[in-house]
Amino acid sequence: MGQVRIEVATTIELEDLDELPDEQSQALEEDVRKIVETAGDNMVSYAQGIVPVRTGNLMASIFSDLDEDNLAVTLGATADYASFVEYGTVKIRPQPFLGPAAAIGQEEMNARIEEAIVQRIDGQLSSNEEGEDVTTEMEGITVADTGIE
Repeated sequence: MGQVRIEVATTIELEDLDELPDEQSQALEEDVRKIVETAGDNMVSYAQGIVPVRTGNLMASIFSDLDEDNLAVTLGATADYASFVEYGTVKIRPQPFLGPAAAIGQEEMNARIEEAIVQRIDGQLSSNEEGEDVTTEMEGITVADTGIE
């Protein structure tokens, strides 16, 4: 009823990735998965640090769930009243804890993924000859509020 879930996902398109040696490509994929998983753990810690606490039930209900196939983390809270705290009600002011945690996690994940990509592809691609640039395009990380359950 009052549970809340927010999905943080990334879409990465690398031109010339086919030219990356298989072992480097697999290593980059593993790097990105670890970054996404770590970002999820960090988002939980941040949310737990800013959530209002009376009994500790809401704080203990905060979780992250990794979707490796889609490079996404779902951040949420299972306490029945989580949505009332996050979004407020007519009588209670909102005290967001998942939204801010997702936003910080999004920035962290984006920066770390970009850094991992640059490290893995630097000097590995044949098209990276003098005068040519390798194009790395990140569509950014989207935060989608999957709503109240």
